[in-house]
Amino acid sequence: MATKRTEVLIVGGGPVGLVLSIDLSWRGVRHILIDQGRRAARAVHPRMDQVSIRSMEHLRRLGNVADVEASGFPREMCRDVVFTTGVLGHELEREPVDSDATRPLPPFSPQKHELCPQNFFDPVLQVIAERSPLADIRYDVKLIDFVDNGERVIAETAGPDGASGRIEAQYLAGCDGAGSEVARRLGVSMDAASLLAQSTNIFIQSDELTRRASARPGYRYILLDQTGIWASMINMNGRDVWRVQVLGGQDRPSWNEAEIRAIVAKAVGADVPYTIMSVVPWARRELVVDHFAKGRCFLVGDSAHQLSPTGGYGMNTGIAEAVDLSWKIDAMLKGWGGPELLASYEEERRPIALRNARRSTVNFGRMRAIPAEPALLDETASGEAARRRLGPLVKHALSEEWDSMGIHLGYSYAGSRIVVPDDSPAPEDDAVLYRQTARPGARAPHAWLADGRSTLDLFGRGFVLLAFGAAADPEPLLQAAARRGLPVTLERIDDPEIALLYERRLVLVRPDGHVAWRGDSVPVDSLAIIDRVRGAAPAPQRSETRYEGASATGQC
Repeated sequence: MATKRTEVLIVGGGPVGLVLSIDLSWRGVRHILIDQGRRAARAVHPRMDQVSIRSMEHLRRLGNVADVEASGFPREMCRDVVFTTGVLGHELEREPVDSDATRPLPPFSPQKHELCPQNFFDPVLQVIAERSPLADIRYDVKLIDFVDNGERVIAETAGPDGASGRIEAQYLAGCDGAGSEVARRLGVSMDAASLLAQSTNIFIQSDELTRRASARPGYRYILLDQTGIWASMINMNGRDVWRVQVLGGQDRPSWNEAEIRAIVAKAVGADVPYTIMSVVPWARRELVVDHFAKGRCFLVGDSAHQLSPTGGYGMNTGIAEAVDLSWKIDAMLKGWGGPELLASYEEERRPIALRNARRSTVNFGRMRAIPAEPALLDETASGEAARRRLGPLVKHALSEEWDSMGIHLGYSYAGSRIVVPDDSPAPEDDAVLYRQTARPGARAPHAWLADGRSTLDLFGRGFVLLAFGAAADPEPLLQAAARRGLPVTLERIDDPEIALLYERRLVLVRPDGHVAWRGDSVPVDSLAIIDRVRGAAPAPQRSETRYEGASATGQC
């Protein structure tokens, strides 16, 4: 049996595994990606539909924003959230949302979140990943077993014809989703997962529904009956494919075709011709495993956590993990990463997964808490009054789910062993409101430079040392970095407004765009700073733990 050697083995070819592949290629790291499904399988039963603002910022660095925008999903489509008894039923309220094509950029980012459902997003990522000569993408290949011998990971695989294969890699990334084989073989238990509901996705095709819905256009329809919110419905391709997502209860349903058609009729709110494409039951869970890493093996995305899709945090949390892991593996392979660097992956990312999982469940709980309204569907004055009464209530109750910039941009790695703290107070962790800060651990703030670039466009290749004002002397830190082989680029910014935003004369930014250190002058022991941020200093006593309140139910 021939052995294939590479630097990183990625198990799982969903969006998280593909972004990890693209990011590793961007950094010049050879890798193999295996996925036991067929190349087009991810587009058959799409789950996610939104690429967050932070994920779009990462794709901007990788040069792939245009690919997403040209994916084929209509960017001019109305994005309104509609609270209704059916897509063609009684509309109670709506949350207006500008289309992707017309919505202006926010003041704190050069990007905006984009609608790109998985049936568009995955094929785009596949094409991008396969462009790189550093990526060996293999579909219909199953992981059979692997061993971490302390120096490399040796994996046994089976191809589409059953032929055995062997891959030796420096590192293994398990991006193989819920029920992860990598997690199971690492001994990471998922048995304590908290089941929120047994949900079901029903996919239908209907030109007539699309035509009739265009009279009152929307994108996300929150469906209510006399008992409260029972389902949602979205147009998965901006044309004729729709998905009904039934929230469900604790028991897994076993509907016959007549029952499925009754559900679709209720969701549509009128009699229209349609074809059932598929029915996909799934378990809605809140789960964050105890450990994201063991030896040279790492869990990324749904293999490490499962979130209710209420809020759209799951895939985007996984993409942030892929970016965090990618630059750290690259540092180890290039020799400037220290022995503590990879340990910071779990330390930084697990608290954020807990936070996001808890918030997703809070969003789901708010949907469940909408009160019953027995007269809601009545074609009477009482029914009309009930609909007028319930509309504003449900819109207000769910408003934070659609406006979660604090979740997507406000997370921080403060307290990490590779972040040097300062004496500034920790900002409140607000799921909705996002205020830019250059405090160590936070995402470095966006501002437009004189040449039209964003400050975010400066980050990614190694570390970046921002220097504001002539009095800032970066030389001691640059010399210390050179002694340790840490790649650092100096960027002088002569803009008082940006200097005010960053608050210190010198700010050191990591390859993932998070602040590692800042100060008005370099301390005497510059090497101590460099060793800390590259993971070569002993882990300090943790004086600050972010998101303590996020220790969610359902964690193992």
